Amino acid sequence: MKILVTGGAGYIGSACVDVLVEAGHSVVVFDNLSTGQADKVSDNALLLRGDLVDKAAVMQLCSEYQFDSVIHFAAKKAVAESEENPSLYFENNVVGTFNLLNAIDHYKIPKLIFSSTAAVYTNFESEPVTETTKTDPASVYGASKLMVEDMINAYRRTGKLESFSILRYFNVAGDAGLNYKEEKAQNVFPIIARSIKNGEPFNIFGTDYDTIDGTGVRDYIHLRDLVEAHVFALLTETTGTYNLGTGTGYSVRQLVAEFERQLGKKVLVAEQPRRAGDVAAVVADASLAETALGWKPKLNLADMVEDTLRVYGA
Repeated sequence: MKILVTGGAGYIGSACVDVLVEAGHSVVVFDNLSTGQADKVSDNALLLRGDLVDKAAVMQLCSEYQFDSVIHFAAKKAVAESEENPSLYFENNVVGTFNLLNAIDHYKIPKLIFSSTAAVYTNFESEPVTETTKTDPASVYGASKLMVEDMINAYRRTGKLESFSILRYFNVAGDAGLNYKEEKAQNVFPIIARSIKNGEPFNIFGTDYDTIDGTGVRDYIHLRDLVEAHVFALLTETTGTYNLGTGTGYSVRQLVAEFERQLGKKVLVAEQPRRAGDVAAVVADASLAETALGWKPKLNLADMVEDTLRVYGA
């Protein structure tokens, strides 16, 4: 296939591009490189620098190539930043995708795979989360992603989009062999590693949640498992929305404990108040992805921590 990968120089995107080119696909990466790393994009893919908020550039891109599919990663993704700067998130995530959907419709690109998030879900009383769990995002980031999901469904319903897979990621960690290191990463695994390496305390935001130990509980999925799900989605004719997680939740303190186990030493922590937009616990029911896509995660928390320590040091 000829595949457009937006945000293909990012942490997840570059790992996916690597797998796609190894499988023999022709891949064009479109990335503004605001956070992406050009040197992590496979030499066998074509990297074009551009921004989805530039409508003319997106239309020009899709006019030059007869894409069979689009895998859409490009987005801002930090909950705290989204609360501080909502306009940035609505412009990049919503307007950018609107431009992309218009190009997909105009040039009749048959398939879209969208990188969504568990942040679209609301606070809930029972676990795990299914695809029918109420969506009512607690953060601007989650709201921007849900708006995009609504647009995708509308384009499909009105015949403007032939097929899609919306993949709701839970919390991604680990490495796919590219040694992808983000100096300003806002994901918890590299933040813990960076704190340890710098001899600084790791901040735990919120210790009074109704969870096993008072700290936030999340479902963490290995990057390699996540990327594999995109390949499965690419090859299926099924249209739908799927959770990508393991079904197992770990608290922040349990993450710290795994780092301590692998390092053989204590990790210095500092307890902080809750952050705006955070929820107590989010754990996936990913059984639909297994049924519809034939996908099931294989790697675990220890693998993610091991990869993080190898890439970031500590």
